Amino acid sequence: MTYFKDMMDRMSFFPMDKLVKRDDLSKDYFINANWALYCENYLEGFHIPFVHHGLSEVLDFSDYETELYYPYSSLQLGVAKSKEGTFDLPVDSPDYGRNIAAYYFWVFPNMMFNFYPWGLSINIVYPLGVDKTKVSFISYVYDETLRSTGAGADLDRVEQEDEAIVENVQKGIRSRFYHNGRYSVTKERGTHHFHSLLAKFINS
Repeated sequence: MTYFKDMMDRMSFFPMDKLVKRDDLSKDYFINANWALYCENYLEGFHIPFVHHGLSEVLDFSDYETELYYPYSSLQLGVAKSKEGTFDLPVDSPDYGRNIAAYYFWVFPNMMFNFYPWGLSINIVYPLGVDKTKVSFISYVYDETLRSTGAGADLDRVEQEDEAIVENVQKGIRSRFYHNGRYSVTKERGTHHFHSLLAKFINS
């Protein structure tokens, strides 16, 4: 429960008991990049307006927010520009009154739990080599009528866009011109948290 308590508390309103696993919507992706780069990409918000044009039409990038749950998880709130395709939140939710289109939970070291009004997409990241990664998308649906709306409308397209940028980053960090920079205080809180955990476990 140390890993999942914060997520379960935040999503206590979500109808977990109504989720149905959908093999037809589940898929494995193979990426020519290091697994940690894939996690970094998931955890930072800089790339969204430039890489995910469809997602940017739905989400309000100016309202991008990351919450850190110590020691092992974090949450990125997908706040929409309008109420369409958003959660019908109970009054006791800390997000009541906001247009939440998605809850993106990351759990160290390699799990993502993406909650949408239609259901849940779990992503599990498997390192296959220094520059080879498998990402398993496992989908659970409870409201089929909502699957074509909001931030979770076209997960395959978003994944393909993520793969392209992560593979380019893999090439870029091998360049002699690459130098790491400072973390963004607002957009890379999740990335810094991930790197801190990696350093802790590698050095322990």
